[in-house]
Amino acid sequence: MDDRQLALVLGRARAVVGLVLVVFPSLVGRLWLGRGATAPAARATLRMLGARDLVLGIGAITTVKESTSGPEWVGTGAVVDGVDAVAMLITPGLPKRARLSVLVPAAAAVLAIRCAKALAAERDEAAQAVVAATAAETVA
Repeated sequence: MDDRQLALVLGRARAVVGLVLVVFPSLVGRLWLGRGATAPAARATLRMLGARDLVLGIGAITTVKESTSGPEWVGTGAVVDGVDAVAMLITPGLPKRARLSVLVPAAAAVLAIRCAKALAAERDEAAQAVVAATAAETVA
């Protein structure tokens, strides 16, 4: 799987997770964070988190497919995943399953950074090729 395909997989996964959080915040909250996550404030927070991930996922999918600002969208998702992982690690009183779940955003952050860098390098190479071709046409 190349970096573009991996970026699309990460974007799709983010969008699906976001949609699930928006539609089923109580279920996800109970499974992920325990019974306290079914309170109205927790449901609202999970829905906001879901909306964020849904938008970031759709943005990444769209821009990676169009070869526009994909590296920026994928990189933004990586930063968000990194912050999520740190937040899960430093928040006291979370259930053990929530602590273990930190592996998911941490791994996603590492993969997304790798993809963002590769996509940016690919875009730079394509831009340099266009400049070189334009310069060659001007000389000829």
